Amino acid sequence: HASLCRTVPAGFMELNESSAQGAARETMEEAGANVEIIAPYCHWDIPVIGQAYILFRAKLLAPFTIQSETAESLESQLFDPADIPFQDIAFSSVSLALRYYLEDVEAKKWRVHHGVIEKKLGSAPNDPSTFQIKDLMSMEVS
Repeated sequence: HASLCRTVPAGFMELNESSAQGAARETMEEAGANVEIIAPYCHWDIPVIGQAYILFRAKLLAPFTIQSETAESLESQLFDPADIPFQDIAFSSVSLALRYYLEDVEAKKWRVHHGVIEKKLGSAPNDPSTFQIKDLMSMEVS
């Protein structure tokens, strides 16, 4: 499946579900992975498409596995941070979150990030030349 675009588990909240509960549920549905949500990580507003994305840090729980394929995903895979295939990432929101994640891991400190992703109309979802982050706020957390 080398030609497929990649992303992290994501989706819409269901009724009577918090955003953190939705993130854990989507991770189970799309990757077959049981996770504990640790903290909010990134909140991106994308006004040109009228959407906001909330991404969380999570810990993989027992049995510490993922399913290689689920009803909602053609392929699920864990990557070493150095091997993240950024050229295959489907969405700017995920690409930015992963880049900040790598920065935070290298700095050995966690931050919470919020910003506005400004995209050119008609642009591809993750063409780095067609979007920029504005009004970035990053706050260190323990």
